[in-house]
Order: sequence, then C-alpha cells, then structure tokens
Amino acid sequence: MQEYFTLIYKCVIIYFVIIIAMRVMGKREVGELSIFDIVIYLVMSELLAISISEKNESIFKSLVAIITLALLQIFVSWILLKSKKSRDIFDGKSVILIHNGHINQEVMRKERYNIDDLMTQLHEKSIGSPQEVEFAIMENNGSLTVLDKKNCKIKHPVPLISDGIVSVASLKDLHLDEVWLKEALLKEGITNPKDVFLCLLQKDGLYVIKKEIPSTDRISR
Repeated sequence: MQEYFTLIYKCVIIYFVIIIAMRVMGKREVGELSIFDIVIYLVMSELLAISISEKNESIFKSLVAIITLALLQIFVSWILLKSKKSRDIFDGKSVILIHNGHINQEVMRKERYNIDDLMTQLHEKSIGSPQEVEFAIMENNGSLTVLDKKNCKIKHPVPLISDGIVSVASLKDLHLDEVWLKEALLKEGITNPKDVFLCLLQKDGLYVIKKEIPSTDRISR
C-alpha cells in the first residue's frame, strides 16, 4: 500500500512541477518549438519517467535536474532574444521555396523537400498552382507559409531590418544596398537602422516600426 501512496505523491509533485516549469519557460505553441525546446522537453520527460518508475529513486534528484534544465532554457532564450546570429544557429533560418510563381528547386533539394509535399501543402491552403503564389516560405519550425499574389502586399517576406539588424541577404534579393536603405529611412525620420524594430519593404513603400524605450529606461530618465 505504501508503494501506491509513494507513486501518487510523486505524480502530484511532478504535475505541479511541470506546470510551473512550463510557465517559467514561457508560452509557445507546439508548432513553434525550436530544436532546443524539444530536447529540453524530451530530457525532462525521461527524468520524470525514471523518477516515477523507480521506487527507490529520490524524486528530489529529478527536481534538481528539471530546475537546472528550466534555468538553462531561460538563459538560452535570453541569449536568443539578444542575438540574431544565435537565433539562426539554434532555430535555423526560414527559406523561400516559391517567389512570384517560380519554384526554387535548388533550395528544395538542400532542404530535402519534394514536390509532392509542396503541392500537398499548397492544396491544403486552397492554392492550385505555384503560379498563384507570390511567396511560399518554409519557416524554421518546418511549417509552410503561403502568400498568394492577390493578397500579398510585400516585396520580400524577410524584413529588411529586424530588431536593429539589417538583412543584407534581403537587400541583395531585391537588388538594393544599405546606402539605399539609409536614404529611405531618412525619409521616415530615422538616422540609425539600430533604432528600427521592424522594417518591411511593401509594394507601396517602407513599413517601419521604431524600437520602444523600455519602461525601466523611461523611469530612470
């Protein structure tokens, strides 16, 4: 009987520990999980399974490991928030499979993505032919985003500036350079790209969002 009480006791503690750990690590949908997130959750589940199945195994050993993993995940997430290069390494980059109806076969080969998968996902989004597509982007989580020609307002799906960092690759795809970008930003009253949170090139011009000053900085000032 004592064995069953121990099992129930462990399950109750682990239930609340998982909820707290998930809340601390932040809200993310399953489809948005990075490889790092998946590894963390798999290791956590394995530790919990061992703790529950092994009656002589102390649950507190598993709790220490879970807390360590949660803190590690928070630390890495903070680094990813601050560094675009780190995000590219951990989360990978999105790639354009279709641009203006043209399928980039070289990119598809690199991503090991076949034409049957592409057409299936286009059909699921009510798209009959690649000619109807302005952009089809394979996101870093493996999902396919499709922007059809009728509703697409942008000239390039990847921002020209993301959190102060200029995308040289996006400018190159558009046959533009940083000199052009700086001149375009000046017309918007912005002298430094680092002051830009998001910059997209739309068909009717630039769409720019400036960085907001954190509330803590406002108070200090």
